[in-house]
Amino acid sequence: MGSMRKSEVGENGQAHALLNAAEELFTERGFYGTSVSDITERAGTSVGALYYHFASKNGVYHALWSRYMDAQSARTREAVALLRDAGVSDGRRLFLAGTRAYLTSAWQHSGLVRMVSDGDAPAGFAGVARRFSQQWARQNTKLLQVSDPLADRALSSIVTGSIGGVAREVADCETAEDAEALIAKTIEIYGTLLGLRPVPSNGLFASEPVNAEPVAAEPVDAEPVDASRAVADGDGPR
Repeated sequence: MGSMRKSEVGENGQAHALLNAAEELFTERGFYGTSVSDITERAGTSVGALYYHFASKNGVYHALWSRYMDAQSARTREAVALLRDAGVSDGRRLFLAGTRAYLTSAWQHSGLVRMVSDGDAPAGFAGVARRFSQQWARQNTKLLQVSDPLADRALSSIVTGSIGGVAREVADCETAEDAEALIAKTIEIYGTLLGLRPVPSNGLFASEPVNAEPVAAEPVDAEPVDASRAVADGDGPR
């Protein structure tokens, strides 16, 4: 990958250019395999500019993850807002829309997700990443409007405990098609846990609970067929 565009290297764009360069390099070489001068050279800025904006290489890493999680929150809100504008009010479906947006973004930033998940990070960063994920999970599970505090805690724990692992698996997918298939299956499983059933025609979820009573078939009153008579009449197998 080449240097950043000149438009990104102006006074107001230095921090943005440095973060973009850092994400590329950390993904390619790892955090410990990338130097401050590597980042500034690719960004087309000075070493002094990096220290001015971020104080250290560790600061760049923290800012990069913060930017990613801020974008995740924004994408989640946008996905939820679009569904609400379409007239959907079921909090479970809103939750699933937000979760799908989150996982799709994880695929789009797969290098960063793999790096953080695998611990290629400054010392002590695992706790920071965990707090970011917990904050996102708490915000998204609020959509479920669970009145029981214990159930709310359980749901938040389930989502928080699983979403990072699923995002890591999505980031490992080799193609966008594989990633989408994994995301769709994850949404299906979450939907089942929430008591929704998928609608095959559009991949979305209906509000009827999965465990609804099956509709009984109407009894068949027809008389049993006499096989020997059927053969004699020419209606049997030929």
